Amino acid sequence: MDGSRGARLNPGNGIILQMIELDDPGPVNVDGKMMNVGVYSEPTDDPAKDYAFDTTPVHTADGAAAFTSIALKGDFYNGMRKGKNMVLTFEDSTVQGVISATRAKHRVSTIDSSNFYELGEVTNTVQAAVNNGVVVQLGSGSTRTVTGTSYLTKLTVSADAAVRAPRGKSVTMTVDGAATAIAAGSSYSGAIVLTVG
Repeated sequence: MDGSRGARLNPGNGIILQMIELDDPGPVNVDGKMMNVGVYSEPTDDPAKDYAFDTTPVHTADGAAAFTSIALKGDFYNGMRKGKNMVLTFEDSTVQGVISATRAKHRVSTIDSSNFYELGEVTNTVQAAVNNGVVVQLGSGSTRTVTGTSYLTKLTVSADAAVRAPRGKSVTMTVDGAATAIAAGSSYSGAIVLTVG
């Protein structure tokens, strides 16, 4: 998205990008006829780790979004259960909010044609990535203001980019459990946790 001509995003629910598994059960073949009787059931188990899937690089099938010359205020969540990273690239932009891997959960346990309006309606509980990496690339002239705990798998900060906390607060980072300074011109991979205090 290019904001150089004034384009803006103002999400009503505060979420700019939400990645979740497909929850639309779609029509079902009943006696040779397509009927709208499909039912989506919310998984109750934790996602099983796919050790063949790497949550740190960019894959061609990942969900990717690029933002240029724009001021963003809102959250980005990757709630995929199966291997798919969320790849976010910012150039000459500011972004304020939470960017994180998450456990996404619907408000109801089943969705069918009677409550179709629940499709895509989830709550997020941020947590470390399982098969849902979060790759953030802060390009030239970009500033990331972290407003809440965020779980990433890769963070690249250009030489003239910055990661900050809201005024009066500070942001800290751990990588694979070790406290790590956030330095411009650096890249970090692994279990990254950004915390605001």
